[in-house]
Amino acid sequence: MLKPEARSDYHWVRVPARAASTKTRLRGLATRLMTVLGFPPSKTVDPLSRFSFATSLADVGVPATDTSPEDELVQLLQDASEIEHGLMLQYLYASYSLKVPRIAGTVRLIAIEEMGHFITVQNLLAACGGALYFSRSEWGQKTFFQPFAFRLEPASIGSLAKYAVAEMPDTLLVPPDIKPDLPTIIAEGDAAAGSPVETHRVGLLYAKIYWLFRQSDAPLSDPAQEPWPGFPVADMAATPDLAGRHVRDSFVTDARSVNASPEQWRGNFNSVIVEAISGRDAALHAIAEIAAQGEGFADATQGHFERFVGAWRLAKSQADLARPMPMNPFYATDRGVNQTGDEITSTDGRQFALLGDRLYELVLLCIAANLLLPPGTAPDIRTKPAQAAIAAMRDCLHDLAGALSSIPLSDQKQGPVCGLPFTAPAREIASDLKSIRDRARTVIAELHGIIGEIDQGTASPILQAIADGIGDTLDDPIAKAIDALPA
Repeated sequence: MLKPEARSDYHWVRVPARAASTKTRLRGLATRLMTVLGFPPSKTVDPLSRFSFATSLADVGVPATDTSPEDELVQLLQDASEIEHGLMLQYLYASYSLKVPRIAGTVRLIAIEEMGHFITVQNLLAACGGALYFSRSEWGQKTFFQPFAFRLEPASIGSLAKYAVAEMPDTLLVPPDIKPDLPTIIAEGDAAAGSPVETHRVGLLYAKIYWLFRQSDAPLSDPAQEPWPGFPVADMAATPDLAGRHVRDSFVTDARSVNASPEQWRGNFNSVIVEAISGRDAALHAIAEIAAQGEGFADATQGHFERFVGAWRLAKSQADLARPMPMNPFYATDRGVNQTGDEITSTDGRQFALLGDRLYELVLLCIAANLLLPPGTAPDIRTKPAQAAIAAMRDCLHDLAGALSSIPLSDQKQGPVCGLPFTAPAREIASDLKSIRDRARTVIAELHGIIGEIDQGTASPILQAIADGIGDTLDDPIAKAIDALPA
């Protein structure tokens, strides 16, 4: 079994199953003893047991801090924000690399759904009195809750298996037609990640968040009404370090007047989860929905796991799956975290990569603007920054990714092509609307300057046309949305 990872601000609280049989308890004790004695866990543990909710709770536990339940909840939501943000970028990058439209569409939609998770976590933070959280840790190395180290990489059979394992529910909920493929998927996913994919850490993170949001230790009179089906309420309540640990009633407020709404962000994708938070019950339903769609131990029809497995199966029959895009691309002026990857040295590549990074910052600024508008803002004004963010992703980043995939990584014009670096913005995303508006206007001006340099440079007419099209989208609807923000 994977060992709990230590970090100064967290420890792990194991949650043994009260109803576990003597045989099950003895097996768990024997497993831990063999691990302490230095025997490889694979010799004593079913390799699928690490994906069991009950086993993970008993052998790893849930994250805990020494702070108040309220402070702990905000901190855990910030960690969840980083996870959803990171997965969104990795899946987007993989989708841009894919040559098979059906697989690319599947992975791209999952990335959009991760954006929905990310935005819903921001809504939850607002309901708990927390600030927006768009920060990123040192993603180049695996952090506390990541199922695998952050890596922008072209899609492969191995990476699709890795993503499937990261989104895997409890093995009891895996559809019967997938179970025969599980050993292969897990082996290929672990090999692609370079170490076991630790999907249980994200599921346990959401389990603890869910527990903190519950009103009390008491089970509901009708267990079928529990938003997270089968959640081990009695086991958590019987654990001394967790008993009674819930946020106070007044802590979770009705934040619908400032939250992002599903109408603004879903578009034509009904599977995108964006939940406005009206109070404790809405928060519980939102966490349960996110955990069921992906990264948790629950499951939903057509969840991320099943769709990644479908993509993996289809990929195995493809002779030409993905473009030869770089791993963790960066360029000379990049001060981000991905400089251990493949450097973009071609002239056109550097210009378009810089264009992509500014567009990525602009997407984040538009998301922030949507979330920071004051209560009472007219619905048409509140919708504009959401539409601007979607346009920047759909009409700008998507076209830019296509352009980069046609540009050689170096001017020698041999080997891999370029990819979007998704470099973290050089400055933190501000938490006030005026600073957001001012920075967005600066970024738009910088983008137009880069486009002007491309038009006057040596880029091909096709690349110049793509850049000019991005410039048109910047003027309408993005700049108009920024200008419509209240002063």
